[in-house]
Amino acid sequence: MISPVLRKELRIELRSRYGTSAVVMFLLVTVVTIAFAAPGELIPPPLMSAFFWITVFFGTMTGLSRSFVSEEERGTALLLRLYAKPESVFWGKFIYNLLLSLSLAFTAVIIFAFFFEDFVVRDYAMFSLQLLLGIVGTAGIVTILSALVARASQKGALLPVLAMPVLFPLVIAVTDATTITMENASSWVAVRGDILVLFSFDVALILISYVLFNFIWRD
Repeated sequence: MISPVLRKELRIELRSRYGTSAVVMFLLVTVVTIAFAAPGELIPPPLMSAFFWITVFFGTMTGLSRSFVSEEERGTALLLRLYAKPESVFWGKFIYNLLLSLSLAFTAVIIFAFFFEDFVVRDYAMFSLQLLLGIVGTAGIVTILSALVARASQKGALLPVLAMPVLFPLVIAVTDATTITMENASSWVAVRGDILVLFSFDVALILISYVLFNFIWRD
């Protein structure tokens, strides 16, 4: 069953609020830094899109990097290996990471809209789809890589280093798509190539992660 693992993650997060606090602080510090670095200046859509997604991606790394690390530190990883099926652990962790990442993304939208007048989305439907596809891919990467680096000595440093090369196609596609939706009220024709890249990337990533997770988790 997925629900026990997911329920455990949500209960721990509600009690400790580690991931939520880290993400909110990272968002605020990043956005305030950008705002003070360019006071009153017009930020063009390509640059605003890049700022937004860099903040979201690295905020996700900050908040979700301990997904499996905390299991090793608390000594609960062995119990999960003994009593939970690998697929249950994978889907439970993935859904938890997805929910937290979506919360991060929507919070980032609100904060960017509050601090920057130039953060204007002209096609909300396409922007919402891009947001969902970008977050699904990011949550999938974090889930499989955090399981991979959980036993390493430099856990916090390894995750962003390993994740960014894998995420590079996703970053390029979603940043370009967001730029288009900031510039055009009807953007489907211009953005459909990026949407297909994002969808294909997410499907391939989740399938590969699901297949490999059993070997990573057991070893």
